[in-house]
Amino acid sequence: MDLVLERISKIFPGIGGCESVEVLKDFSCFINGGSLLSIVGPSGCGKTTILRIIAGLEKASSGRVLFGVGEAEPGEKPLVGLVFQDYALFPWRTTLGNITAGLEFMGVPLKERLAKGMEYVSAFGLDGFENRYPKELSGGMKQRVAIARTLIMEPGVVLMDEPFGSLDSQTRNSMQEFLAGLWEERRDTIIFVTHNVDEAVFLSDDIIVLTSRPARVIERVKVLCKRPRDRTGIECNTIRRSVLDILGRESSKLG
Repeated sequence: MDLVLERISKIFPGIGGCESVEVLKDFSCFINGGSLLSIVGPSGCGKTTILRIIAGLEKASSGRVLFGVGEAEPGEKPLVGLVFQDYALFPWRTTLGNITAGLEFMGVPLKERLAKGMEYVSAFGLDGFENRYPKELSGGMKQRVAIARTLIMEPGVVLMDEPFGSLDSQTRNSMQEFLAGLWEERRDTIIFVTHNVDEAVFLSDDIIVLTSRPARVIERVKVLCKRPRDRTGIECNTIRRSVLDILGRESSKLG
């Protein structure tokens, strides 16, 4: 599903005598349906706030979010899926119970949701762990459960906020490869926030580079490397250097 963010601004009011904070200013972006777009920028510039506004968890001070632009019946907000860095799994539920939680809350019959849940258990490489609890799973497995729990709901837009940020380097690379393969199969519309430029280049069709707060778009970088990608290849490294140069110039302005 296509998605348009149109002149989004966000100001958090001051509390207890503190000054208000302008996080976003005239932020505009078009996301093609079925694409994977990453957002990078300085810490605290408002990347997570953008996701929260898209999800409806935060209200923009001005501007609007438009879903389904160019489609037969635009404007209706789809189901939006969220994947967080901290997994947010229910510790009292098994792998299968966590994956099917959303279906249960929506009233899907037991037999149907368990059958669909087991399909996702297999698709996400979790066979044999369907009856394990989160405390019995590795970090990578927990994140697979979190992603499966989101995608089983078949959302129109998937928002990922630093989903691999807490993983060790080897597991992070493995999860990036897993997500890239999954996206190739499903073609979900994904907006992916990360501080890791290598990760953004490896995964994305496009990379949005933001200024420091209040965030605006400095540049939109197309990632035209063919898939599957060689993260150490010349093409990926050239784009990586370009994005790092953009971020470096922005950082130098901050002194």
